[in-house]
Amino acid sequence: MSEKMSRRSFVKNSVVAATGAALMVGTSKPAHSQSVITWKGQTAFPSTVAPYGPFRQGETGIFGGAKQWTEWLFKRTNGRLKIDWAEPGAIFPLPESDKSIAQGIVQIAHSFGAYYAGRIPETDIEAGGVFFWEDETQAYECLYKYGLFKALQNVYTKHNIFWLPFHTNAIVGIGTNFPAPNAASIKGRKIRTSGIWGDYVEMLGGTPVAIPWGDVYMGAKLGTIDGWIAGIASLEELKLKEVGKGYVVDPYPNSALLNILINKDAYEKLPKDIKDILLYEAPHWSYFCANNWRNQCIWVMNNAMAKYGVKVYRWSPEEKQQLTKMAVNKIFPKIAGKSSACAQMMDIIKRQMKDYGRI
Repeated sequence: MSEKMSRRSFVKNSVVAATGAALMVGTSKPAHSQSVITWKGQTAFPSTVAPYGPFRQGETGIFGGAKQWTEWLFKRTNGRLKIDWAEPGAIFPLPESDKSIAQGIVQIAHSFGAYYAGRIPETDIEAGGVFFWEDETQAYECLYKYGLFKALQNVYTKHNIFWLPFHTNAIVGIGTNFPAPNAASIKGRKIRTSGIWGDYVEMLGGTPVAIPWGDVYMGAKLGTIDGWIAGIASLEELKLKEVGKGYVVDPYPNSALLNILINKDAYEKLPKDIKDILLYEAPHWSYFCANNWRNQCIWVMNNAMAKYGVKVYRWSPEEKQQLTKMAVNKIFPKIAGKSSACAQMMDIIKRQMKDYGRI
C-alpha cells in the first residue's frame, strides 16, 4: 500500500473491507459435516460487570467486545471454532498470560501487553506508548498502513504466540481528587499508575505510585494517592466517581490497545480457511467491537459529570503539542532502547506522527 495514501482514503477502504467481512459473518451457513474445534481461553476482563445505564449484563465492561468478537468468529467459521472463556485469574495469573499461551496451558487469551512488559518490552509500543496516537483511527492506520501489525506479529512469533490486536477505543486519562486544568496541576501529585504511564507521570512532575488496582478507591478517599491513570469507565466500575473530583480526558496518554494471544501450535493445526479468517479478517473486527466500549465510556463520563459533579478537563492544544514534544525527547528514546525491535517500531511511530505534522 502506498505511503502516500491519504488517511481518509485508507480508513474508508479499511472500513469497507472490514464491514464486508462483518456482513459475511451474518450470512455464513452451518457446515454440519465438519467437526467443531473447541478452544479454552482466559480473559483479563470480567464478564460479570454489573449493568449500568442502557447497557445490559454481558454488554458492560471490556469483555463485552470480546464476547461479540467471539460470536463473530464462531459464525464466520460456520460454527467450527468455539471458544470457552474463563474469568480473569481462573486458570493462570494475568501477568503470566504470555507464558501460559506460549506453553499451551490454554489456546487463547484476551489480554493486555502491559501485564507482562518485563518479558516482552515491545508491549510498551503495542499498548500505545505515550501520545503515539490522537485517536483510534490513527492506531488502526499505524497497524495496517505503516506496518506495526506485522512488526508486532514477528515479535510474538518468537514467543510461540500468534498475536492479534484488540481495539478498545477507550477514553484513557488521569482521574484526580484535585482540580487539574493544566499539566502544571500534576506537579508534586501522587498518581497511581504502572508501566510506561509512570514515565508520563514523571514527565509531568508527578510521583508514580504502585498500589493494587483494588486499593485505588480507598487510596483516593484517604489521600494516599491524589489520582490515577486508567480508562474513564473506572469511575463507574470501581465507583471512583464517589471519590474523584476530575478527569483529564484530553490529552490521553494512549488508546489502551489490548490483544488476543493464540498459542502458535494451536493456530497452525487449524484448517487453512480458519487460519486465513484469523489472519486477514478477525484483526479488523475488534475495531468495530470497540464502538460498544466507547459508548459505555461516554455514558460513564456524562453520568459522573451530571450526578456526581466530576469535572472533565481538556488541556489546550498548545500544551498538548508541548507535551508531545517532551514525550518524543524524554520517553521515546527510552522505549526505543529496550530492543532492536522496539527501535524499529519507534521509527514506524515517528514516521506516522511526522506525516500528520505532530512532530
